Amino acid sequence: MNSKVKETALTVAGLTAVLAGGQQVVNAATTYTVHPNDTLSNLAAKFNTTVEDLVKTNNISNADLIFTDQKLTIADSETDTATSVAASVAQTADEAASTAASQAASSAAASIAASSEAAASTAASSAAAASSAAAKSSAAASSAAAASSAATTTTASSTATTTTSTSSTSGSVYSQFIAAGGTDSLWTYIVLPESGGDPNAVSASGYHGLGQTKQSWGYGDVATQTAGLVNYAVSRYGSIDAAVQFRLSNGWW
Repeated sequence: MNSKVKETALTVAGLTAVLAGGQQVVNAATTYTVHPNDTLSNLAAKFNTTVEDLVKTNNISNADLIFTDQKLTIADSETDTATSVAASVAQTADEAASTAASQAASSAAASIAASSEAAASTAASSAAAASSAAAKSSAAASSAAAASSAATTTTASSTATTTTSTSSTSGSVYSQFIAAGGTDSLWTYIVLPESGGDPNAVSASGYHGLGQTKQSWGYGDVATQTAGLVNYAVSRYGSIDAAVQFRLSNGWW
């Protein structure tokens, strides 16, 4: 095989290996704690994403309403990078196949010019080399395309698994919360902004549980925390609806 043809085939194989190794960094995310005066618009600009993606990723019911200390999941954009790399490798493989075929043809023409008898033998040998190089380059391109497809499938599968797991966990806590006497408005406008629906959530200031409290009921199971939340809302604000309105107006309760 012509040394340049071999070098080209090895380069394509190396690019394929790089692409396969690079798929492990496709799916990543950042958790961000909302600060005073933050909005979804300025967070979208800060993290190079969109308000729609933030709303969808974090199940936000009102795009104009986020709260201080609220935890937001912000997806990274590495998937686009992996797709671009896959496309670049596929293009490089195609160019390598074309270069290999051109080099083989030039070698055959030079041999024919030197001797008519030797030219026939050289042409046959060069044609075989060109065919082999083109086949290897084509195989490398197919491998690169397969790697890209596998990366996309892996990313989609991982995202679907994460989403399913999160939904299942939240649904379980929510079901226990409702069964213990909680209401949907209490969950939506107080529990989710305060703790994200995590009964084990602990803030930097030491507040604990679904309603973020330092009282003992904040350390119990979901039913205990729900009863504590309802009693606190009624005893302090007169009703759950009044507690919700206070939380919406002040960002704390």
